[in-house]
Amino acid sequence: MNNIEQLDINGRSVLHRPAQDLTKIRGTLVLLHGYGADEYDLMGLASYFDPDIQVLSIRGSGQTPYGGASWFDIDMLSDGSLRFNIDQAKVSTQGVIEIITHLQETGLIGGDQIILAGFSQGATISNLISLQKSELLRALLIMSGRLPEDMVQLAGETSRFKKIHVFAGHGTHDNIIPIEYGRQIVSFWDPISELEHHEYPMGHEISQMELEHIKIWLEQVLARP
Repeated sequence: MNNIEQLDINGRSVLHRPAQDLTKIRGTLVLLHGYGADEYDLMGLASYFDPDIQVLSIRGSGQTPYGGASWFDIDMLSDGSLRFNIDQAKVSTQGVIEIITHLQETGLIGGDQIILAGFSQGATISNLISLQKSELLRALLIMSGRLPEDMVQLAGETSRFKKIHVFAGHGTHDNIIPIEYGRQIVSFWDPISELEHHEYPMGHEISQMELEHIKIWLEQVLARP
């Protein structure tokens, strides 16, 4: 990652891999990591993609008890189930929107070629951003994620999503966010967007097969007018 630079935006660490040819930037891939990771975690994926796609990776605003960053707290209820702190998630969502808006205003991000990509907790934030600012996005990349509980209510008029390309991938052996949650994502996005989805024989991770599918999908999205 020799050509990665670290930016400080609104007091948050943002990693930036510039496009190889600054006169021919094909798009901007914005990465949002999972719980307990940080902005460096997904940046290793940058080398898989076209060097003329610039890549940004944003650090979550919270901290976990075990080290690393988070986008919101996860509470365990008395029955053993997990509950997302949706209020914190919405605050984190607004923070990411403000960072993207700042980067647009300063000229680092231009046009309508933003691909928002999230893994696990980052996928939840990506889903929320798509509801609030669908006009920002060319495409949405959801990896091993879960919908916010009030996703349907927040969505409102869904016709605004019909031009958004969505990729959803999930592991059938995921014991952190079970595959049922991945299928809920598919059920939500399939009728209202340009969706491609895959299930993989893996756990809570990103496999080589998934990366290959994402690479092909991303090329197809950016090649369309």
